[in-house]
Amino acid sequence: MTETDISNLALGKLGGAGEVLGGNAFIDSIDGTDKVSSWCKLAFPRIRRRVITELAVVGAPFRSTVRFLDLGAAIADASLPEIGNYSYAFNLPNTVLAVVRQFNEDSIASRDRRAYRTTETEVNYQWEVMANLAGTGKILVTDTLSNADQDSAFIEHVIDTPATGGFTEGMVDCIATLLASEVAPVVGREMDASDRMLMRYERVVKKNAIRENLAGFNHSARQTTNYRGGRSQTITGV
Repeated sequence: MTETDISNLALGKLGGAGEVLGGNAFIDSIDGTDKVSSWCKLAFPRIRRRVITELAVVGAPFRSTVRFLDLGAAIADASLPEIGNYSYAFNLPNTVLAVVRQFNEDSIASRDRRAYRTTETEVNYQWEVMANLAGTGKILVTDTLSNADQDSAFIEHVIDTPATGGFTEGMVDCIATLLASEVAPVVGREMDASDRMLMRYERVVKKNAIRENLAGFNHSARQTTNYRGGRSQTITGV
């Protein structure tokens, strides 16, 4: 499904574009020069990144956005902000939208067929994501080295995916619903139309996408939530 298709789904949720497009309910192309198409073009990438991040931070990332990464060499102390009691810090590439978890690169889940259960040695990694000292990017700070060579941090994260052709129905509905909430004033709808779309996104559409995404993972092999100071450190948006 193209960006134009998803934009028109958003307009359809609002009952069309009204008289803003000269009586046409939908846009011909997201690259059009009319104000509805222009607004959809401007808002679409930001909303796509928001949806990818929000699904990741609740532990249900869209599978096609998931990547794994050895973060490489630790950052020198002189270039670090205040990192509290953490022992190590690593630069995060600009492509990282959200860190899902830090985990052991060598960890292997083993199945006990007699007990019908999967066991894995769990490590409660303590980590956070924060801005670097220069304010030009993000770093991950952690207590533990976790890559195979034991000299870096190994993470699961999500990236932006501009190609919408492989998006699931849940992802499409999330983007269309949020886009509808933002394009509503542009097509002359009252603010309560925006509020209704936002409410539907939070209460119905995102939950459907979460269930859809969760079906693609072997959850027994994923890190359990770790709490530090009352705050979950399993997932952090960046």
